[in-house]
Order: sequence, then structure tokens, then C-alpha cells
Amino acid sequence: MGQRGEVFSWRVPSANEGRTYFLNVKENRMGDLYLTIVESKKHGESDFERRQVMFFEEDIAELRKGMEKVFEFIREARSSGSAGTRRRRSGDGTR
Repeated sequence: MGQRGEVFSWRVPSANEGRTYFLNVKENRMGDLYLTIVESKKHGESDFERRQVMFFEEDIAELRKGMEKVFEFIREARSSGSAGTRRRRSGDGTR
């Protein structure tokens, strides 16, 4: 079994000074890897609000496909200048 807990982390600063994102790869007791995406938002001088989403290893490939679709949509919307006027689209029909 490998190291338990956080095995990789990447900090993503936001244009909003009070917010930071963290992409963390962690390992559970069984050696399974999973991804957590954490938003940390500053409130006041020393208080932080944290929100976390977990993606298990078996779901990472689908997450990647979804993120690629999102990035492609944003690129196309920005290049056409019509991001605010587009209707919502969902690849799997859930929205």
C-alpha cells in the first residue's frame, strides 16, 4: 500500500482575491486514488469557507470528457462573442 492521504495537490488562484481552488489527489486506506476539488473562500480576516467535491478514480475519465466539452464550449462562445446569449446545453440531457 502506498502513502495514505494527499499524494498530489495543485493550487489554482482565482482572479477574485478572496477565492482559491485546490485540486487534490488523495489515497484511501485501500490504496484507491480519488480527486477532490476544493473551493476556499475568505470571509473576514482569518475565516475561510470551504466546499469540496470528490471524484473517484473510476469516474475520472468521464470527468475529463466533461471538462473538455466545457472548455470547448467556452472557447467557442468567447470567439463568437455570444456567450451571454447562448442557451444551456447538456451532453447527457440532465439539464
